[in-house]
Amino acid sequence: MRQPLLALASFAVLAASASAQTYVGSYRVQDGAAWDTNPQVYSAQEAAALLFGGAPTDYAISINPSISNPSTITHTGYYSPWGLECGVFPEGGKVDQGASGYDDPGGINTARSAYVDDNCFEDQTNYVWRVQATPLKATPVPGLGLLGLLSLSAVLGGVGFGLKHRSG
Repeated sequence: MRQPLLALASFAVLAASASAQTYVGSYRVQDGAAWDTNPQVYSAQEAAALLFGGAPTDYAISINPSISNPSTITHTGYYSPWGLECGVFPEGGKVDQGASGYDDPGGINTARSAYVDDNCFEDQTNYVWRVQATPLKATPVPGLGLLGLLSLSAVLGGVGFGLKHRSG
């Protein structure tokens, strides 16, 4: 009896966490501050929050240029790693080794930012989608009512009583 109830509760939690995505804009990695000014390191989601407001978790990032179909969201972004070519990495990741900032301490892959003018080019664009929780609509569901619940309790109690006496 506990397993079906647990499964039902799990489904309800998953259904309650449904979300919708709305395209809000894009940014090029190279539009960030110049690397040699030691700018702050940003994840793709942090850069989106900086540019569009809100919190990093409000956004999903995609390298797919489709702006009308949320199913194309890749949850990855273009990043500029220090001393390496522009690459694609998870939307929430970043690297900032040593002291704070993209150019400190310097060295191959000691920093990786989604918003810095260093190793990415004009066509390496991160597409930003706002993630919004969608409220669940209340749907009337036929129920047992008080009399039905009492009847069900009596039946289940009787089944339990019968099992108890048979096993003893």
